[in-house]
Amino acid sequence: MKNQKRSMILLFLLIIVALSGCISYSVKADKIVEDGLIINSISFGLGESEEDAGITVVTYNLNLRNRTNKSIMLKTVEPIISKEIQERLIDRDIKLDINEKIDGDTSEELTGTFKLDTKELDKEGIIKLNIDVKEFNIAFEQVIGMNEVNN
Repeated sequence: MKNQKRSMILLFLLIIVALSGCISYSVKADKIVEDGLIINSISFGLGESEEDAGITVVTYNLNLRNRTNKSIMLKTVEPIISKEIQERLIDRDIKLDINEKIDGDTSEELTGTFKLDTKELDKEGIIKLNIDVKEFNIAFEQVIGMNEVNN
């Protein structure tokens, strides 16, 4: 009788451990869906404009990853830059119009440029501007339907 009671308690504990493992897994899966669109890498470079020696061209590259299992329609990408850099922009519209589909669990390489007025600055002055592109405003559309399990 005592062994049977121990066996029942042990079985009950094993069921609880198994269920807690399932609950933990579903929380992790939900977190991945929330972070569905991420930037894997960003790089940028500075160069002098071929047309005008007083203009610096900033080129940025980013690798955008769709970690969800659904396709999205990427509309626009716009670098977030400091107020000081914004004041030096030659063209205020630095938004990239993409309008491309990114399938689920794939990456897309994007490249953009913007030009800065740096006529009165030497090389050191341009470096001191601290031109750094780390964040982006990204606009996209995603088609979402009823969950088939709930139908």
